[in-house]
Amino acid sequence: MSYARDPRVTLSLTGSAWGVNIIAMTAARPKIVGCEHYADTAFERLRTVGDVVHLESPNEDELIAVLDDADAVLVRTYTQVTKRVLQAAPRLKVVGRGGVGVENIDVQAAAARGITVVHTPAAATEAVAELTVGLILALERKIITGDARVRTDDFAAARHEAIGRELGQCTLGIIGMGRIGRVVGRIASTGFGTRVVYNDIIGVGPLGFPAESVSKPELYAAADVVTLHVTLTNLTRGLIDAEALAHFKPTTTLINTARGAVLDGAAVAAALHDGRLAGAAIDVFDPEPPPPDHPLRSAPNVILSPHAGARSPRGQARMNDVVDDVIAVLEGRPPRYPVT
Repeated sequence: MSYARDPRVTLSLTGSAWGVNIIAMTAARPKIVGCEHYADTAFERLRTVGDVVHLESPNEDELIAVLDDADAVLVRTYTQVTKRVLQAAPRLKVVGRGGVGVENIDVQAAAARGITVVHTPAAATEAVAELTVGLILALERKIITGDARVRTDDFAAARHEAIGRELGQCTLGIIGMGRIGRVVGRIASTGFGTRVVYNDIIGVGPLGFPAESVSKPELYAAADVVTLHVTLTNLTRGLIDAEALAHFKPTTTLINTARGAVLDGAAVAAALHDGRLAGAAIDVFDPEPPPPDHPLRSAPNVILSPHAGARSPRGQARMNDVVDDVIAVLEGRPPRYPVT
């Protein structure tokens, strides 16, 4: 820290026969801006090292207005830490993201400024994987539609039409065999006897369960269920579009618990309307929340979930642990989970 340029440094001076002597030179506590929802316990941990300002859901201008003298900022899913935001924060040392993806943070602009970005890559692995498997079961065994029809006194017809596929007779195609994809594959393979095929842009090493690496077109053609577990990047944006869906079997179901922009919602809705896709379960949307005219809201055979994949007590607690890495950076210690 350069005390001469820091307006928050306090100098204690006294006069003497020999001139002015500096008695003490102390810096104010770091300013930490927390955006969206973090647990009270997380804010309490931050207050042990700095002064915390909480913003519920700031837009870009509102965030800029409080970052001129901030040392750290924490965000969740929706707050955008853009290049413009970073340029307005000359003192910023660290950006924390409670969650896995960092697409709402300009990581390159942060790196150019020497600002550390930290996140919680393993926080919600089990929670998201379990919701994924739950959505697969709900689609394949028609759980949601069966519930609705029983409530409308259509019991006999609903029971007649409630024939669904057992997962042991299905091939599961996993796009992205990272932490979450691995857990989904393990549950499906060892728990249900499901055949697993997958595609990833990097080698994944030993998995601990049977799974075959295939190309994307091969996966689309073979899978009875396709589930997406990729981060949102320029390579994955719009990954499941009309061209990809053309390779799917009409009996295939699609699960997305990754990011909404990974699939083309209009193309998926059209495939559902035309019978070229048997069903879909969607936990994430582009944009969020989905507006009334979002094409998936009116498509048939769709289960819609409110971005709830990580919403378990343990998952949320682990996301709050990003504050430990923020504190580490502020104290000059290396963080556990920096984004590189």
